[in-house]
Amino acid sequence: MSDRSLRAVLAWVLSDLPILGGRGFVIQVASPRANLRERLEVAVRRYPCDVLFVHRDAEREPKEKRLEEIRDAAAAVGVPAFVPVVPVRMTEAWLLIDEKAIRRAAGNPHGQAPLPLPKAAKLESVADPKDALRTCLIQASEKTGRRLRQFERDLPECVQRVAELIPDFSPLRQLPAFQGFEQEARRVLTGLTTSPGA
Repeated sequence: MSDRSLRAVLAWVLSDLPILGGRGFVIQVASPRANLRERLEVAVRRYPCDVLFVHRDAEREPKEKRLEEIRDAAAAVGVPAFVPVVPVRMTEAWLLIDEKAIRRAAGNPHGQAPLPLPKAAKLESVADPKDALRTCLIQASEKTGRRLRQFERDLPECVQRVAELIPDFSPLRQLPAFQGFEQEARRVLTGLTTSPGA
């Protein structure tokens, strides 16, 4: 999933944090194609920020390994405040929580085709979340033939649209990876807002 699809998740989490209490925030997304350290260098240079949210899908690696990679790269670059965003497997799993958003993103909001959506508590055990979301979008579209082939070409935009259409990400609070991300965001932002000059 494009890091841009995470914008909706980050916006929801930040708007739900009382510590930001009316301060407002701007989310900018940098997706440079490079290794992690170079990505952080480019992101900080192009988008000066108070907090850098660093996304890495765990995929087949242990979550702790991904967190260590992020911490090491942030230290090497000198990023003062950062929050790791490390979903188990892939971020697409976080978008499998809202059937209405998927149907709307597929352009068929009143469709009746059954969608193979997992229960929210089981999202971290979905073997291939990217394929699962793709399958749900295709089935929700109810398209066939040439229209289906055109729809499949537009799937990356549909995935991003799903993220934008989900109004409430609270079901993700059942997932350890999301709990860890939200707790770390709260900790880092509390430190910034309570420090002198904040």
